[in-house]
Amino acid sequence: MLAERDASRRGDLPLLATLWAADARIVDSRGTAEPSDDYVWQGRNALLDRYAIAVFPAPPPPLEEPLALDITASGDTATATLGVDRWRFVQRDGRWWLLELAY
Repeated sequence: MLAERDASRRGDLPLLATLWAADARIVDSRGTAEPSDDYVWQGRNALLDRYAIAVFPAPPPPLEEPLALDITASGDTATATLGVDRWRFVQRDGRWWLLELAY
């Protein structure tokens, strides 16, 4: 999470490409509980386009440490919640990948 945020702030697209799983997605809930109005970027290429077009011009603030995370892990998956953001991770090929960010 820290590497993703730092890369987002520095505009480091190559690093971001190494963090996200090929089938990853980012979900913008648009501030509602109704999933029908969610905007979803699906797949690593779509996520990288999102960074270049929307994130790099207006980078997010740095994450303040220590992070107040709620973490749940089970086998090769994990979920971390930070405020309204929910991160999902998956372990594949001997390493952890970012699988989803929902906010």
